[in-house]
Amino acid sequence: MENEMNYHKFKQLFSDQNKSEEVNNDFFNYFTSLTNNHPNIVIVLSKFGKVLSSNSHKLHALLGKPILNEADFRQFVYGDNLELLRNTFQKTLQGHSENCNIEIRNNLNKTLFLELTFIPIIIDDETIGIYLIVTDNTERTMMKQELILWENHLNYAQQIAEIGSWEYHFKEDKLICSKNFYNMFGLDYKKYISIDEPFKQIHPDDLNISIQYLQKSIYEGENYTHKVRVYHKKTNELKYFKVHAEVFWEEGKPTKVFGIIKDETYQTLLKKQLIEQNEGYKSIFDNLTSGIWMKEDIGGKFLFASKGLEEILEIPLSTLYEDSKAWHNMIQPVHLTELENGKKKLMRGNSFQWIYRINSGNENTKWLLEEVVPRLDDHGQITNIFGLVTDITYEIEKEHKINYLSNYDHLTGLPNQESLFKQLDLLCESDDPFAILYFDLDRFNIINDSLGYYIGDKTLKYVANRLETIMPKDSYLARLSSNDFIMIIHNFENKKEVLQYAKMIIKKIREPFTIEDYELNISTSIGITFYPDEGKEKLTLLKNAHTALHKAKKEGKSNFQLSSDEGDISNYKKYALDRDMRKAISNEEFELHFQPQVETRNGSLCGAEALIRWNHKEWGLVSPGEFIPLAEENHMINGITDWVIEKVCQLLKEWKEKGLPIIPIAINIPPIRFMKKGLLQHVKLQLEKYGIDPFYLEFEITEDTLLNIESSVYLTIQSLKDLGIRIAVDDFGTGYASLASIRKFKPNKIKIDKIFIDNINNEDKVDNGIICATLHLAKSLEMNVVAEGVEEIEQLKFLKKNDCDVIQGYLFSKPLKKELFENILKAGYISPQVS
Repeated sequence: MENEMNYHKFKQLFSDQNKSEEVNNDFFNYFTSLTNNHPNIVIVLSKFGKVLSSNSHKLHALLGKPILNEADFRQFVYGDNLELLRNTFQKTLQGHSENCNIEIRNNLNKTLFLELTFIPIIIDDETIGIYLIVTDNTERTMMKQELILWENHLNYAQQIAEIGSWEYHFKEDKLICSKNFYNMFGLDYKKYISIDEPFKQIHPDDLNISIQYLQKSIYEGENYTHKVRVYHKKTNELKYFKVHAEVFWEEGKPTKVFGIIKDETYQTLLKKQLIEQNEGYKSIFDNLTSGIWMKEDIGGKFLFASKGLEEILEIPLSTLYEDSKAWHNMIQPVHLTELENGKKKLMRGNSFQWIYRINSGNENTKWLLEEVVPRLDDHGQITNIFGLVTDITYEIEKEHKINYLSNYDHLTGLPNQESLFKQLDLLCESDDPFAILYFDLDRFNIINDSLGYYIGDKTLKYVANRLETIMPKDSYLARLSSNDFIMIIHNFENKKEVLQYAKMIIKKIREPFTIEDYELNISTSIGITFYPDEGKEKLTLLKNAHTALHKAKKEGKSNFQLSSDEGDISNYKKYALDRDMRKAISNEEFELHFQPQVETRNGSLCGAEALIRWNHKEWGLVSPGEFIPLAEENHMINGITDWVIEKVCQLLKEWKEKGLPIIPIAINIPPIRFMKKGLLQHVKLQLEKYGIDPFYLEFEITEDTLLNIESSVYLTIQSLKDLGIRIAVDDFGTGYASLASIRKFKPNKIKIDKIFIDNINNEDKVDNGIICATLHLAKSLEMNVVAEGVEEIEQLKFLKKNDCDVIQGYLFSKPLKKELFENILKAGYISPQVS
């Protein structure tokens, strides 16, 4: 029946050909045999597109449904494929075989990739039908897609080391990974895991973007590459991974995601280290702030300068093109020697890299990193010079501040003391002579005190820049401390030349200048010494230069003096103490000794005076008589006093916690500390911090404090008394304090100076009368009396006879270190030390 129907349809091909029945049968048998025996699906179509014959069982197996007519076949074709079939069919009717590939879905909604070959059936030069061969390429296409995907993976694996691969079936939330993937994340190996497991190790700041990338690949089918930070689960080490993922499609939808990860931890950390150490520079494509330039030769004009140079140098590019030395003139003189050495390398055909400072067009000090490369022709001749420059000011000032400050002064940018010492050590190894000029700005403290430290710092920077602009070639300039500068001069013909230069400096420094609308006039004194004539070691040279500076100050300032051959260890010691005092507190070089105070009548311990000592690294234990006057001169006395107050409170708490009996401790407060704001607040803070009763603090003030009293000082002292701090007048009788000031202040205690105590044995009626009068006065005003400097038993007897309250002196004990004083605290009693 099927053959009869097919034959009927087939005859329609030849309805207009007037063929005999025998011929029709032959054609029918031929096409039937070809259709049935061809390995692929074969369909015979009329020129109107009707199905005349097909191997229907194969077509049924492919599509999952029998095909009886054109409408049955058309339902599997969608989108642009239908138009493609129409166009290919029409082209074949022109008498030429055509071929096309289409994508369809069968009755099971499975995507099929088919290759269609259209062959015209031509009789007597007329196309009467089309012979269609259908080849199922689905398996081959799918394999091809798989191969392409794995080929991509293989390419990535060949390009990078330390990788891990993964495959995520998101419908089942099944993540299949390579063993190295597990190792890279620090996870235990399993056949498969949830995607949540590795995502738990991702850095919190990278987690959301990683999820977004994965979701976009799942829902939109997008491949992606990104970088992510991961914490190794077992070591908690932070890793830097690069992730690449590609989507696998099936039936027109993403079904799984393949990916690889690359461990870039080493490269990332190395890159960071290189940036921190400023040993490299960023690519011009990645860092638009870098400047690129090209010159025709070493000293030639600029052929090209990028926009980045305009921002770095803060001058128009036109200035560079017009004046090739404009940039060179910005370089600070201290770096010019290094530049000349770099030019010599270029002339030999070598590149060089250097770091240097400039004063930009807007007067900003900048640090630049520059790499210069020569371009050579076949004969080794320079044809062009290329350069890449990067502004590394931020890195120098922030990331490398510690390293920078070890060699350079943060305010002026000049070499600091450590760098100076290295330079001097190096110079002293040779026999080449040099001169040291030790500068000190005269009365500089007046600027700080009257205009403030901001103007003072601006002044120091201005003076440093002025010195740099007038310093001789190949000389060296450093800031030693505060307003002290050191200049080292080489290559002078004679000493007279150095002295003439010193005169010129003094003249230049005296020139008025303006800082923040203040017109300033400043002068400098200079001490000069010569190597090797006046010293062959750096400390000796600095001592000599400082001695000469001291003489210049004595001569009336704004002059220079030469050092002499005689060593002045006293002056150098003062210099060293003044220099090192600023770091003594932070270096914990100060310590407290305690001299006991005992009751006259029975020797019971009733108090102690805290006395500061300085353990100097060079001079050993330094007494207050040596460094306190220097501290008062340079105003460090305020910080030292505050340190003593806090240290006493700290020790009182320590003794209390040890179960030792605590007693009032007397602290010397210099007059200048009362004039500086914040004393009362500082005392309150320490008492609260260490939980100390104010009763146990006693502040000793001198008669000078009472004599030069101001209302603010009086209010401070009165507030301290109201707080519970006891006030004692130290060295009573040696100054000019009036009874009126004693009456006004009403101190708790008076301390008789040692100068009166020393004369007790001499039966000096005047001194004895003063002592007796003082004791009587104190009793009348309800004040206690302490006799200082008691060293002999006869003095004790006299004081005891005249009802002196408290004794302090070597007769009972010298000032003791904390550990020895704690033993006396335990005993609570001291006997006179009678020899």
